[in-house]
Amino acid sequence: MNRYVVFLIAVIVFSACSRQNGEEGTAQDVTPDAAASETQKRDISDEALIKIDPAIQEYTDRIETEIQAYEKQPDEEGKAELVSAYLAFADYMTYESPVSPREGKYHRALIEYRHALELDPGNSKAIAEIQQIEDIYRSMNRPVPGEE
Repeated sequence: MNRYVVFLIAVIVFSACSRQNGEEGTAQDVTPDAAASETQKRDISDEALIKIDPAIQEYTDRIETEIQAYEKQPDEEGKAELVSAYLAFADYMTYESPVSPREGKYHRALIEYRHALELDPGNSKAIAEIQQIEDIYRSMNRPVPGEE
């Protein structure tokens, strides 16, 4: 329940951040094409996000460690650990990271949830979180990252 309250607050912040730096207008003034190009230009790389939020390094390091372990021994236990690492990072981005939505907070979370879902297609947590983030993008008439 607490996560959903935090997520709703994040949605409100996401809405409020649709315009910043004193620009006038509303989110409706942004055309889908303009929003798509804005999304494509956003740098959501590890390096860019770590500059904003150094705590992200811990999550990217864990993922890299789990990828290497899974490549050496691709078993169910290793796959589960890698899925867990992706979900932990995605959850952190969605619910805890100070990275703003304009800086790629939800875009990167969506990517990590999708990585988890690729490895575990029936993962209900990843499915629900992906759906929730995609629904928010659509409700704001913004392109869903990865569907452009």
